[in-house]
Amino acid sequence: MQVSGRHICGSWLFYAAILLPAGQTQDAREVFESLVQDAFAGEDLLLILDAGAEDELEVKTATDSSGSVLLLSSDNSSHFFQKTPSHLVRGSHFTALLVFTASVVPFMKTLDTKWNPDFMLLMSLNSSVNSTALLADEIFQRSQHLALVEPDNRTQRTRFMVFSSLPMKGRSAVKYSLGQWSRGRFRRKQDFFPERFHTLHGAVLQLGSWCDDFPFLYPEHGLCIGSSLDMLDLIAAHLNFSYDVQMEPEDHKWGSWEEGQWTGMLGDLAYNNKDLVINVFQMTQEIFADFEVSYPYHVESYVFLLAVPEPAPQWHGLLYPFTATVWLAVLGTITVVIVLLNLCLKAVPDTQDDSQVFLLVLGGILRQAVSHRLGQWWAREWAGWWWLTGVISFPRRIETVEQLATSNLRVAMQDYGSFVPDALRASPDPALYKLGANLDLFPYVYLNYEVGFSWVSNRTHGLVETRSYLAYVVSLHNVSGATYVMKETVYPGYLCWILRKNCPYADRVWQALEALVEAGLVQYKYRKHMLISSGSQDAHDRVLAGEALQLGQMLGAFMLAAMGLGLATLVFVGEKLSSLITNK
Repeated sequence: MQVSGRHICGSWLFYAAILLPAGQTQDAREVFESLVQDAFAGEDLLLILDAGAEDELEVKTATDSSGSVLLLSSDNSSHFFQKTPSHLVRGSHFTALLVFTASVVPFMKTLDTKWNPDFMLLMSLNSSVNSTALLADEIFQRSQHLALVEPDNRTQRTRFMVFSSLPMKGRSAVKYSLGQWSRGRFRRKQDFFPERFHTLHGAVLQLGSWCDDFPFLYPEHGLCIGSSLDMLDLIAAHLNFSYDVQMEPEDHKWGSWEEGQWTGMLGDLAYNNKDLVINVFQMTQEIFADFEVSYPYHVESYVFLLAVPEPAPQWHGLLYPFTATVWLAVLGTITVVIVLLNLCLKAVPDTQDDSQVFLLVLGGILRQAVSHRLGQWWAREWAGWWWLTGVISFPRRIETVEQLATSNLRVAMQDYGSFVPDALRASPDPALYKLGANLDLFPYVYLNYEVGFSWVSNRTHGLVETRSYLAYVVSLHNVSGATYVMKETVYPGYLCWILRKNCPYADRVWQALEALVEAGLVQYKYRKHMLISSGSQDAHDRVLAGEALQLGQMLGAFMLAAMGLGLATLVFVGEKLSSLITNK
């Protein structure tokens, strides 16, 4: 189908009886030749003609000086578009030129969603064709750059006019005149294709949104605010548009592919005339295929919230921080131990001096090694038991998905139509699959996680949610002191904004968003709103501080110390008796 160089690659052509009026033919040929030889010189062209246009124009002569050309008949092109890879009819691979003498509606019906050339020029050879309706059609409006050349028979001598299309400016600008064609005025490609979306001309975009997505969108004083809306405000000021926020999708679902159709915000975007989604969505292949997706602007993942394990029994648990009583008891014990050890060493001479004795005792408290030896067995026994009393033990926490799956905990999640439940149940990973089988959903109520947190506090469930939103609701429900976030995360992904498929101004919005990312404004806005989740810093610190260690929790340490002292005393008495017997 395709030959490079100065050859026509293929054709499906038959003839029709639609001819141009006398006196107009030469002008049409001149315009066509100027297009392919001057404006599109060296371009790879997708040249589509109906039978009447093929009959009137010297196509081969006109394309002799062009780059590679793919020639199609608009009357017999359906097979080509069904079999052609999408990259050939999307983007900048080809500049598309459609020349026609009659209605092209039958041709338009052969084009599916993969049709979207960056540059699309329509050339009408029949002034009676309703070109305004063609320009307004979504199939042609997909292209970032769109132009129309058509004859104007209002004067005695036929002339050709050039038009662009500015649909965001209003209905009257759908067919926007660039002036009368002349070879000198329209000699370059950019002369036909001025930027259509330099601004959006005050258009009002409809958001497919859910205002319960902290910190990106959330309500405050009856309005929807958030870091994503802050960014959208900056872009709207730059591109001259405004927007309406949807507080919640009609079906009360977040958005996923279910039973052959999109639900939630993505369903609103696909079927309900919404223009843009700026809520949190982890990208999937299905979303990439059915929508226009921005550059990533943030990374978010799902995390598990678990209850802090119950403290170890008092007889073998040591925790920070200490109360004043405990600190006094520890310091007093250290002093007594140092004195007793020195007295014992004086009674039974050893190689240790006072400084070494102090370091030896202090090493047990600070859990640091001592780089010298004890000469006597009883001294080693005594110091060994002392070091054991300085070992602090902590309850073991679940930190991985594997550990969570093998525990007796189930998984809880609020039912707002997320993809996570289905993803867990269909996961090939055994641990994730088991979590999906043990997943319990509780009903969606705005900012109400009492059911989920009660399950967590009862130590029957772990709660799964996005990291940013979870930090917010944990702070609101004041459970940060009794819970912790598991280290391992699931379904990490880049966050993107989403527009309708083949949206012609997508690149303009994406470029503006990328500029905000590069300037650091995205992270600045994110951190600004995340500070709200911590509430009062003093209250936050009090919650995270935990409780002071009580004297009863030192029971295990004192028991070990007593056992060690007792054993050391027995060894000391034995060595003393042995020494007396030897001396006799």
